[in-house]
Amino acid sequence: MARVLSKKRIVRRYAKNPIITNDMIPYSCRGVYNSSAVKYNGKYLMILRCEGYNLLDYFMVAESADGYDWSVRRDIIPMPDTEEFRHFGHNYYDPRITRIGDTYYITFCCHAEEARMALMSTKNFESFQWEGFLTGAGYRNTVLFPEKINGLYTALERPNSVGSIWLTQSPDLVFWGKQKPVLWAGKHSVGVWGIKKIGPCGTPIRTKKGWLIIFHGVETICDYEYLYHTGVMLTDLKDPSRVIRVGTEPILSPEMPYELCGHAPNVVFSSSQIVEEDGSVKLYYGASDRYQCLAETTVDLLLEAALER
Repeated sequence: MARVLSKKRIVRRYAKNPIITNDMIPYSCRGVYNSSAVKYNGKYLMILRCEGYNLLDYFMVAESADGYDWSVRRDIIPMPDTEEFRHFGHNYYDPRITRIGDTYYITFCCHAEEARMALMSTKNFESFQWEGFLTGAGYRNTVLFPEKINGLYTALERPNSVGSIWLTQSPDLVFWGKQKPVLWAGKHSVGVWGIKKIGPCGTPIRTKKGWLIIFHGVETICDYEYLYHTGVMLTDLKDPSRVIRVGTEPILSPEMPYELCGHAPNVVFSSSQIVEEDGSVKLYYGASDRYQCLAETTVDLLLEAALER
């Protein structure tokens, strides 16, 4: 018999979703979604994934005083004007911001014939430094941990060939290795809601009990339709490749009209979360590859989802 859980809500959607739409973008835009938010100098900033009607993406910065009501700056974040980037960065998308020290690192996916991960950095969200490509072909969803682990920069990533979450480490953010599997997609390791593929979402959250890792899981219906869910797991602080437990049900699944209907129906896709001083969490997520949305929870509730549900 399948385990029956209570109806307790781990996350609650913001009542005024979506918080950012294509109408707020000053350029041709059919969707803004899968964006990444962070707090900087007392304000909330978000790097937006904006998709034009030509199906090519560009990044912009939005800002907010409270994390709910947003305005969009007019400038587009520039990308490198090199032959290598013009080829591999034919399209780019899904930024993820991680602060390490006084630097904010932004990982994002570039896509030509195949996907590969790239890195840029900023200290002020006015100017951006190109750091280079992090991977070869065939990787997506790379996100950095907010601190070195055992003296090494550490990241989660998803090799497309296996559709599962792996850990990798680097001494300098340039040379990466020591790959270890963290969590495999599948009904026995995750659940039917992550049977097709999984991937890390925002920056892992350090707690006394371990690293809280929010991740997406993809379910297939009748071998033709994808449903994107959001789940959570807890891993060891000293060895994040060691999973303590995976929550057995998603914390967020597509249910609302703006999540069910869009350019990619039935999708909730988180790329970031902000942990406030009181332990509350703002979870920013894309809906149906069209809208930028917000849900709210707490660190304690996420731990409960990972360890008890």
